[in-house]
Amino acid sequence: MNLDEYYKRLNLSRTASPSDVKRAYRRLRAKYHPDRNKGRETTVAPVFTRIQEAFEILTGKRAPPASPPPSASAWAERPSQPPRPDPHRNAPAMRGANCLIELFVPLEAAIHGGEIQANYPVKEPCHVCQERAAACTACNGSGVSATGKQCAACGGSGRPRSGDACPACLGTRSRVTMKSAAVTIPPGAWDGQRLVIEGGGHLGVNGGPAGDAICSVAIVCDAAFRRDGLNLACEIQVDFVTAILGGSYEATILGRAHQLAIPPNAQAGSKIRLAKQGLVDRNGSRGDLTLHLVLAMPAAASHLNGDERQRLRDMFADAELRSRRLVGGSR
Repeated sequence: MNLDEYYKRLNLSRTASPSDVKRAYRRLRAKYHPDRNKGRETTVAPVFTRIQEAFEILTGKRAPPASPPPSASAWAERPSQPPRPDPHRNAPAMRGANCLIELFVPLEAAIHGGEIQANYPVKEPCHVCQERAAACTACNGSGVSATGKQCAACGGSGRPRSGDACPACLGTRSRVTMKSAAVTIPPGAWDGQRLVIEGGGHLGVNGGPAGDAICSVAIVCDAAFRRDGLNLACEIQVDFVTAILGGSYEATILGRAHQLAIPPNAQAGSKIRLAKQGLVDRNGSRGDLTLHLVLAMPAAASHLNGDERQRLRDMFADAELRSRRLVGGSR
């Protein structure tokens, strides 16, 4: 009797793994054990014996019964048998595992959306193993000898001993490689938000599909910004003429143009609060953006002539004199 018959007794295919054999045996043993079938012992006992025999032969605990040698005519009539398939190659395809990566997202992309390139490691089957068919040659990778016992050459693992392991992966049958993918960041991304790259995870086994790469968003601020929870703050330069006179002022912040209203006589360090222009959390709450004014020299100042500079001195001198008179008169 060939081994196919013993697999059939356990309702298994020839490609079943040792763990599949054990699970099937435990399930059928519980169903057909005579102690669990009171009144039907004579009926289930032969079935139980056949299950027990199949389990012991497939796990190498018992040698299969020897078959009588075929006659010369039988050998002549027997069709040529194909080589026994390697169970490792015929194993079912399995989906690869997911991988979790931390994706560092700049402020501008977190607030307005954008695209970030993610580079991360994934595991894939070792190509060297695939090329050299890293399987025990004594049992063709089955882990079972021709007599049905555990293969002595590999100890039942189906793989070469550690001394003969693949030099590229040292017998692990996988290797780590770097993967790169573009991740689309939605506007209003938050810390800890998860973005999925379908099929971007660890590669599958035996031709199975790859798992997913799950990106956990981590928002990063550059040196120009300060962060307090969802609130942001930064400095903007305003020329002193606009600061004195007040008026409209355009500033580009995080890639967007903002039209600001500068109050007259604005001082260095004055704050302008832009409500709901900060970061967002998972509940939709949004922080503010606070701008700290830094006074700067207007570009046209370098083109003033001597008379214009003197008039400025005179103007400020007169203003200073009036200020002193006002202070003195109020005493």
